[in-house]
Amino acid sequence: MTTFEVIIVANNELSLENVLQTGQAFRWVFDESTKRYSSTMRIGDACHYSFITLRQPNSNTIEFSTTDTLQSVSEIRDHLIRYFRLDVSLNSLFNDKWIPNDKNFKKLSPQGIRILAQEPWETLVSFICSSNNNISRITKMCHSLCTNYGNEVCTYDGNKFYSFPTSDELASKATESELRELGFGYRAKYIIETAKKVVKDRRDGDYKTDSAYFEHLRSKFTYEEMREHLMSYVGVGPKVADCVCLMGFRMDEIVPVDVHIGRIATRDYRMGAKKKQLDELRKSYVDYPITKKKVKADLDYIRIEFLKKWGPYAGWAQGILFAKEIGTTSGATSTGVIKKRAFVEIDVKVEAGNGLKKHLKKVGTLE
Repeated sequence: MTTFEVIIVANNELSLENVLQTGQAFRWVFDESTKRYSSTMRIGDACHYSFITLRQPNSNTIEFSTTDTLQSVSEIRDHLIRYFRLDVSLNSLFNDKWIPNDKNFKKLSPQGIRILAQEPWETLVSFICSSNNNISRITKMCHSLCTNYGNEVCTYDGNKFYSFPTSDELASKATESELRELGFGYRAKYIIETAKKVVKDRRDGDYKTDSAYFEHLRSKFTYEEMREHLMSYVGVGPKVADCVCLMGFRMDEIVPVDVHIGRIATRDYRMGAKKKQLDELRKSYVDYPITKKKVKADLDYIRIEFLKKWGPYAGWAQGILFAKEIGTTSGATSTGVIKKRAFVEIDVKVEAGNGLKKHLKKVGTLE
């Protein structure tokens, strides 16, 4: 019998159904019969991956279990607390920051939607896969990378689980032609070239692991410098770079602006920059040649305006509106099917109104 350990969460702070398969993480596998989510996670500084399965019997309880005998229960619990960023109170952000400054948030409640603290390398590759793509196909690609180039971690309930391949593993094992055959299309080149560049940059700096290298960058770079650096990788544009900053580097203030957030900005906030404002913004790119080339000032203006409105956790506010906009969850199931499921409304008191009810005709598109 599987033994589960408990993490207590405050009401309305975390919903696994509204977080694990909504366009942030792409490797959680949902078992519809047991209502469990399973994946592998790198825990600690070494390249060791642990198998983790999660379930949520009620809104105040997260339960976890593992097959790993090398990690202690306390180490896994601490990792999950960091992963779900449970040090951040969604209720406080709503009540103290967002509702007082944004009338649109009076129509919403947190619904347990929060930004995850993910591995920067995995986040980078995952969002390279997101280019002109949807959640279902990105999920297939991420699982394909693990199956073909990662290492088998365990078999659980008849399903094999793998580690996410390191930059070394992708650079040495994968080829562009192989990835194209696996369905990655033009993204195959981006992934291979990015893996090779990360390996070179790591070795030049004498960093043994992807994690050590990216944590060094996080401690060294400002947001503007990090965005410039990330966009030096083949296939990484402003939106992908911003997603990595927010979800991989814990830069909570960053608002990735995709087609959904751009539409929200114009539809619900009537945002639109004047020519003079855009000219001033372009001048700020002078020391960042890649930014100057790749960043569209009108979209960057939206990012900055949302930062002004929402504050230090603007990226989290964006996550709330993004989840409401796409309207459904979509991800891998234990049967091997990539399936869409209805977005979960937690049974809590809503401040006002019934929330956003407009949904996209094309659900899940990230670009």
